[in-house]
Amino acid sequence: MRSKIFIGLALTVSLMLFSTDKLSAHGTGYRRSELRAVALEFMYSTGEKMSYREAKVYSPKDEKYAFQSGRTDEVGRFAFVPDVAGTWRVIVRDEEGHQCTAEIEITADDEDKALSHEEIGLYGGTELLVRALLGVSIIFNISMLIMRKRHAHQ
Repeated sequence: MRSKIFIGLALTVSLMLFSTDKLSAHGTGYRRSELRAVALEFMYSTGEKMSYREAKVYSPKDEKYAFQSGRTDEVGRFAFVPDVAGTWRVIVRDEEGHQCTAEIEITADDEDKALSHEEIGLYGGTELLVRALLGVSIIFNISMLIMRKRHAHQ
């Protein structure tokens, strides 16, 4: 009986130790979205790109809180995916006080232009197998402990 408990505990511990990169409360993954994004390029009046500058997007639904925030890329580009029709504002600022505001009109025809997507990496095969084995191991260990307690009281 003790050897079965030891084997079960060893299996559980080894699964947990050697699979920690695969175990988490939630799986992860990504998919390629075909939603139509609005991509903008920001520059100074000299033509210099507004590289790595703070960017905030405001939805027509909520003018007070940013719908999205981030930074422009190396060449001053910033993109977002609108979810409602209306006038969207994108504000890009630098540390010296320069600011550019773009107002983009999104029509109902532009909304939700999802064509297709490819699901990749959601609950990959090995992660699911490790989770299943860990679950079986835990159930086995609990069962063995209950049986040991019952056997000890008799």
